[in-house]
Amino acid sequence: MTTHGPTRRQVLIPLDTPTAEVVVANATTAVESCNRGLVETHFKLRVELVRKTWDGISMSTNFVASAAELEVIK
Repeated sequence: MTTHGPTRRQVLIPLDTPTAEVVVANATTAVESCNRGLVETHFKLRVELVRKTWDGISMSTNFVASAAELEVIK
């Protein structure tokens, strides 16, 4: 998770390349799954976009994620 600068509204998840490609190929499902968990735990954070990064994936969010929200996404 980044907490400073213009990219702080994202969650960076390190994954090997094949796994990251599967997640990105199923981005809609990944976003829906994360958001369902966040709604069920009454958080306002939402994942908006999933994309591949160098060493994993980046999940863009509407707010900076707290530690508790990261646990739900994990």
